[in-house]
Amino acid sequence: MLNLIESVRKLFKTKGARFSLKELAEVLTLRGDELEVLKLALNELELGGEIYLNDSQEYIPFPKDQNLAIGQLRFDKRRNPFVLIGHSMVFIPENHLNGAIKGDTVLIRRNNFVGMGETKTVVTKILNRQHHFIIFECYKNQGKKRVRPYNSPFKCHISLSKKDWDSISVGDRFGVQVDKVNHNGIFHGDISFKIGSKNDPFLPLKTIAASHGIRIDFPEEVNLEAEEIPTTIREEKIEEEIRNGRVDLRKKIIFTIDGEHSKDLDDAVSLEINDKGNYVLGVHIADVAYYVKEGTAIQKEAALRGTSYYFSTLVIPMLPPTLSNGICSLNPNQDRFTRTTEIEINPMGEILNFKQYKSIIHSKKKMTYESINQIFEEGISLEEYQTFIPTLRNMFQLSSILEKKKEQRGYINFGTEDFFITTDENGKPKEILPRKRGMAEKLIENFMLLANEITAIYQQNMQFLNQELPFIYRVHGYPDEKRIAEIITYLKNSGFYIEEKDYHDPKEFQLLLKSLATLPAFPAISDVLIRGLSKAKYSVNNIGHYGLALGYYTHSTSPIRRYSDLQTQYNMDKYTEQDLSRIDMEEQADKIIQICKHTTKVEKIADVTDRDITGYQFVQYMENKIGQTFTGMITYISKHHIIVRTTNYVIGTIETNELLDRGYKLIDQGTTLFDPKTKKHLRIGDLIEVVLKQTSLEDRKILFSIPNSKEKVYKKNSLLP
Repeated sequence: MLNLIESVRKLFKTKGARFSLKELAEVLTLRGDELEVLKLALNELELGGEIYLNDSQEYIPFPKDQNLAIGQLRFDKRRNPFVLIGHSMVFIPENHLNGAIKGDTVLIRRNNFVGMGETKTVVTKILNRQHHFIIFECYKNQGKKRVRPYNSPFKCHISLSKKDWDSISVGDRFGVQVDKVNHNGIFHGDISFKIGSKNDPFLPLKTIAASHGIRIDFPEEVNLEAEEIPTTIREEKIEEEIRNGRVDLRKKIIFTIDGEHSKDLDDAVSLEINDKGNYVLGVHIADVAYYVKEGTAIQKEAALRGTSYYFSTLVIPMLPPTLSNGICSLNPNQDRFTRTTEIEINPMGEILNFKQYKSIIHSKKKMTYESINQIFEEGISLEEYQTFIPTLRNMFQLSSILEKKKEQRGYINFGTEDFFITTDENGKPKEILPRKRGMAEKLIENFMLLANEITAIYQQNMQFLNQELPFIYRVHGYPDEKRIAEIITYLKNSGFYIEEKDYHDPKEFQLLLKSLATLPAFPAISDVLIRGLSKAKYSVNNIGHYGLALGYYTHSTSPIRRYSDLQTQYNMDKYTEQDLSRIDMEEQADKIIQICKHTTKVEKIADVTDRDITGYQFVQYMENKIGQTFTGMITYISKHHIIVRTTNYVIGTIETNELLDRGYKLIDQGTTLFDPKTKKHLRIGDLIEVVLKQTSLEDRKILFSIPNSKEKVYKKNSLLP
């Protein structure tokens, strides 16, 4: 598609360029399925503001008209609609949205004169819908069943078919496809998915997820396909696979190590010491591609979802549970098809050789992080683990070696604190507890990092043999120099000594974190520093991974949970089992590029949704504690608000104006609040007492206050005056 976009661009550089879709197809000699690709290319150029589809259904270069602009529709806190154009907010009357909904990329026309000097801004075209649905709920009014948008910033009405209308009950929430809107402002659509009913304790969390475009239930055709997949592997199928080259590892000591409540087990591990005294590590990954074939409804649904979503008390899987928790999961005492990465490593941690092949395993045990940590950290003897203790000891030796190698190369460890939320039978939060990361978690992390690195190296080696093979890499670019400089300035103004260096070398960033790690304020400092780094993403262009300090890295160890990993299995099969001359590499490259973009986007959606769900549960946990006092650490200060994280992990804000009204001054370029009377400073990293002032479930906001009588800072970091 990239070449097609360039071809279209050239056409529109000609004077007086004006083409209908049919004319463009004729000029470019496109037909059949190629027309759909042309439409995608045109849409991308229109979104980028390069071309414009006028009322005559002709594409022309984007008009040089100052009143036309492209932006994204949003709503402010008062639910007023506006279009964000660059950094500018252009407000639009609700009756001029013309069917646009939150998140849409729209074309607007500004300064249309109505009369008497009055102007208006209108949405003239919806270029792209971020979400093709609106969430509605069914309620009863005057004894009749009705529907209304749920927690929507705008009013709208929906026309449903009788079939859809009959399928819903009072209290149900559901998503309605809204691709079209009539002239009276009534959306015509079909129910595309159900979210849940009023009796579901996790309905609020599912609704938050659905509002971000996350698909809750699986379509009927996906469930039907899943039902057709066998739940066990027949012996004749095993024999057939072995004849075709699959290696039988069922007699080897192989087991899984995962969380106590995990049901979708992607990976299993094994370790032997060979005659040379070297470690032979086996990482065995579920062969999901064996069951989920390209082109099936299950594969298409997995590609749309892009990932499984793991929230504090809610899991939304990428694959139907009969696969993710069943035949694809490496459950104990069950034969399972896998893909093995076998790596020989000497006692110095040097990789001597490796190989990858399809295999079949029979996991001897489902081990848990919790139990292994009890054995090796607390000295508790667990009878059921005794058979595996020698293997586990060797694994911990190797993990320690790999950990040192990570540190030597510059692996960046932010040491961020994690937590989990426990809930009652009604889904309400009971406790917020720290999530401890012990030896077992580090062991699996080190083994999976190595397996992913090896897979990336294998991919790169295949690239060297054939330069046209597109793969998915997990990449993380260098920090932006300007952004890092801003962060360092902020921290310096906050009272911390940060040496200005070239942080393109991850070792320098690693040393910086180490120099600050012993400070009480480190959690807040770490939060600020993380903002200075770019986000990791998926790409066909391997630029290495800065945070892991690796030149080669990909994701391949979680094909049940991440689509990128499943696509890597498809790629391996395609490039090793098919005649490469029969593969359209340009088409394949376009496909992988789009998958990289989509999975990166989905990952961001997962992060935002996780933040929103956690915020909702924080409010649920705190809403009956108004007036109570908490201890919290200041993690950020700006002219608008102070962000505070309590000692039980709840995040809330204090309005900066509250302290300014008491006589405090913002100094040190807005990083410090200073009271001229008491000479008191408030900076990030300070522990302060706060009182819960207000909560809002709707906005997922927690507002704290500092009582006049308790304006004290009772722990400071050692670098502050």
